[in-house]
Amino acid sequence: MTPALAALLDLHGPGLWGAMAAFGLLVGLLTGLFGVGGGFMIVPLLKLLFGIPYPVATGSSLSFTIGSGAAGMARHLRLGNVEVRAMILMGAGAILGAWLGKDLQGFLATAIGSDGKAGFNMVMDGLFIGLLLLTAFLIWSRKDDEPTGTSLLQRLRLGPRIDLPKTGLVGVSAAGLVLIGVLVGGMTGLLGIGGGVLFMPLLILVVGLRPHQAVGTSLGVVLFGSISGTIGYGLRGDVDLPIVVSLLIGSTVGIQIGAALCQRLHAARLRRYFVMLVLAVVVWLAWNFIATLAGGNVDPSQTQPATQSATDGTGNLE
Repeated sequence: MTPALAALLDLHGPGLWGAMAAFGLLVGLLTGLFGVGGGFMIVPLLKLLFGIPYPVATGSSLSFTIGSGAAGMARHLRLGNVEVRAMILMGAGAILGAWLGKDLQGFLATAIGSDGKAGFNMVMDGLFIGLLLLTAFLIWSRKDDEPTGTSLLQRLRLGPRIDLPKTGLVGVSAAGLVLIGVLVGGMTGLLGIGGGVLFMPLLILVVGLRPHQAVGTSLGVVLFGSISGTIGYGLRGDVDLPIVVSLLIGSTVGIQIGAALCQRLHAARLRRYFVMLVLAVVVWLAWNFIATLAGGNVDPSQTQPATQSATDGTGNLE
């Protein structure tokens, strides 16, 4: 098992939070360049780079997502890209799902062990390896085609049914929308991800939203789930505000840089660079997983998180 990079560099105090802000800049760069929130990489990289335990990384990532998601949803709302009825129903499901996902992570941490024990970290590493591989595949094969024909939720025999006026869809299963929200919220609460990359195909292929409406609506649903998850993790003491603030500061700058670079690069090249970056993180996680498996029951990168010397144990800077 390789220790966290921050521990190797002996980062603490201002140097540590500067490194966190630089990491936030990278996340913002991804958002501006590729049109994704980057949440799917925040949690595993907080663990790999800074030795942050998965529960704290998850809670902090969800809190970060509230800030970035709210700004994005407000913009799309002004542009008319939010199907409000669908967002409310799926958002209600996401609130419940995020709480269930948070409880599932807590159960895994208790049953398998998260305090320096390899089992829980290996399970989370494995989940993120699968998630990142799926994300890379979806981005590589991404098509923004308009939905055609009757959507799956229009054909689903599960009432009650509602109409979605912005999209012109009639007879959509309201229960199906709630169930999609529970599924997405569960992923949000368990892994601390926004889920936009995974959520978009569902909204286009299953619900029948057009691509621009899928983007705006997904941001709203993720916002509901992130708020619910942040409250749940916060009540457990697993939200570190200095981490959140550092990420937000860095990402604000990174988004502007990424958006400017995006205009100069071809879409196919952007997808190729994105997939290469995701696969690099997968390789790192896989190496971590194999090294932990070979090294026994203790995960050295989690025994002394990099933030331990910079905080007073409550998430506040000393």
